[in-house]
Amino acid sequence: MICWPSMPLNRLAIDASRALTHPRTGTEWYSLEIIRALASLHSRPALRLYIRSDQDRSELPEGVQVRAVGMPRLWTHVGLSVATRRDQPDALFIPSHVIPAIHPRVSVVTVHDIGYKVEQHAHTRRSRVMLDMTTRWSVRVASRVIAVSEQTKRDLVHHYGVRPDKVHTVHSGVNRERFHPLPPADVTAHLSRYDISQPYILFMSTIQPRKNLVRLVEAFEQLDDPTLQLVIAGKPGWLSAPIEARVAGSPRVSTIRRVGYVDDASAAALYAGAACFALPSLYEGFGMGILEAMASGTPVVTSNLSSMSEVAADAAVLVDPFNVASIRQGLEQALDPLTRERLVRAGYRRAAAMSWDHCARSTLRVLWEAYDAP
Repeated sequence: MICWPSMPLNRLAIDASRALTHPRTGTEWYSLEIIRALASLHSRPALRLYIRSDQDRSELPEGVQVRAVGMPRLWTHVGLSVATRRDQPDALFIPSHVIPAIHPRVSVVTVHDIGYKVEQHAHTRRSRVMLDMTTRWSVRVASRVIAVSEQTKRDLVHHYGVRPDKVHTVHSGVNRERFHPLPPADVTAHLSRYDISQPYILFMSTIQPRKNLVRLVEAFEQLDDPTLQLVIAGKPGWLSAPIEARVAGSPRVSTIRRVGYVDDASAAALYAGAACFALPSLYEGFGMGILEAMASGTPVVTSNLSSMSEVAADAAVLVDPFNVASIRQGLEQALDPLTRERLVRAGYRRAAAMSWDHCARSTLRVLWEAYDAP
């Protein structure tokens, strides 16, 4: 149950710019989904969403105010600062970016991960410096910080010295209208676009070192089933070239499909049609693909470290991401018919427990508590 604070929070400003950024990855989807979920709550403040003047607002929910801010450069620190200072909201929520230089007394930011600290080799020096500066600033000036996992909370406390009581863990959700089992004909229609045949193992994430794709390919090469395919979906990230070269040089390259970034409908079909979904990452702030696969009725193989074991709970096969044999054994487990059936049932339960409605209510509770604090 949510209780109103002693002084009601009536006007909530939200930076919606990342929600409309394409192509979307996890943080952009989080921004859009949390905004939609907040807008659908019965008891909520009036929402005002701030977007860039060149963004298409058609995907935003109805019944909320939208203000387009025309500042192509320094949009956050100048454009958003000026707009919120003029509008005087009771609180500001930043779903996945940085708190502006001038901001309301009550400002709450969501931090998704600090992989640039944990897996430094996977980021450029410039990227590490910029991310470190913006995160350090945001967690310092924020009234409250939302972490999408306990792992991210621990990382913030360890690397930035944030007080534990300032950071609130609110798990992300999964949209079960987007991700759910599909009729075979719908799946086949999308698979044919990419020359994919079943059965296949699905990897869907940005291609970068911390995703551990090379070890996944090595584990796949050790599987006995010659009809099994490995489908790799996702846009290239930094240092993707050596990874792509290893994939291209695989002795099983004829059974590997590299499909790139796929649209929303194709992503849902790829999840629903997969024999299993594999995300053996070295680090994740959350790992939304885990829940998306579970909601789609697909067994999950993921890492036994970082946030992945936290998100998956007991509904996935957990493996040592540094050990190719462990990944191979995990894939074999997930592909076993009896184990697969158990994982599918457990995955449905886990996905049902992780809703965007619950995420929105918990997020609003953090905002209310911040507003009510002295």
